[in-house]
Amino acid sequence: MLTGQSEKEFLPRILRDMRDDVLALNTKGEILYLNEQGRALLGEGGDPTGQKYASLMAREAQERNDAFHQFVVDAVYDKVHAHSGEVNYVTPGGEERRFRMTSSFLRDETRQERLGVVVLFSDITEVARLQRQRREASIIFALLMIFVCVHLFLWQLLLRLGIDPRPFMTLMIEGVSLIMFFIIIKTTSFSIHDIGLRVTDARATFVPDLLITAAVAAALVLGKLALLRVAPGFFPAGAPFWDWSVGTVKSVFYPLTVILQEFLARGVIQENLRRIFYGKHAGALSIVVSALIFGALHIFYGLTYMLAASLLLGVLGILYNKQRNIWGLSIIHCVLGQVATFLRYI
Repeated sequence: MLTGQSEKEFLPRILRDMRDDVLALNTKGEILYLNEQGRALLGEGGDPTGQKYASLMAREAQERNDAFHQFVVDAVYDKVHAHSGEVNYVTPGGEERRFRMTSSFLRDETRQERLGVVVLFSDITEVARLQRQRREASIIFALLMIFVCVHLFLWQLLLRLGIDPRPFMTLMIEGVSLIMFFIIIKTTSFSIHDIGLRVTDARATFVPDLLITAAVAAALVLGKLALLRVAPGFFPAGAPFWDWSVGTVKSVFYPLTVILQEFLARGVIQENLRRIFYGKHAGALSIVVSALIFGALHIFYGLTYMLAASLLLGVLGILYNKQRNIWGLSIIHCVLGQVATFLRYI
């Protein structure tokens, strides 16, 4: 059996190369060793060697780390089984972390005498966060796929009944956007930043988006001038160049519709796909797939419109990857949508 002096020499020799937070206790619950990382985590400024672990527990003003402390206590007093598990922990500074904890028996050099236990706790906060996000993203994406299927079935049902499906389909997209918004806010860990509603750099966001909007709007005007010359039947006969008559009450609420659609396309579809896909091409895949899904949701407008919507959503997806918010994209989407409507492209 080791004496107290030899015990102090023996423990550092075993534990010095461990990278995790290390806590060693004897069978009485007294601290034999606590490395620097462990001291910082437990709020210990000095060397706690020789102190009862219960004294550290008593310093907790709240019972917020009961699971962590209970793991240590169970490891000390269970003489038969080693322990492992994951627990949440709140640091003295108020930071929430998640640890993977394991315990093993500490024996003397003869392997006969049980001196105590060694508890290792590894910070897996980031890993746990990514796993939670992927799990939540998978659930949300599954719900979205259910919506897409219902959307397509409803479109065919309305056609079979001889009802114009376009007004119902558009309202359905907007309704699902609202439903998804509340699902994400209420049932997931996604923040406002995660779903693209926070602007961190207004200049970097709005200046390029306004320039893109002006350039594409000018291209639509010039394109109509060219089409009127080479393919006059492309637009309705007798309609003015800029046709205000196609405007409806819905046009007044179109900006809100655009925001909801951009939230659905970016905050729900693209952002969740980015969390599901792996590898260096995850961002590109999320852009392509989200653009195709959103294009498919406009099936009731025909193939040309679907392709145009997919192309527009793909470009906006690239901008979203750079800007990380939907507000500038909403401006592009709204203005170009209105210009295309009043020029009678739609």
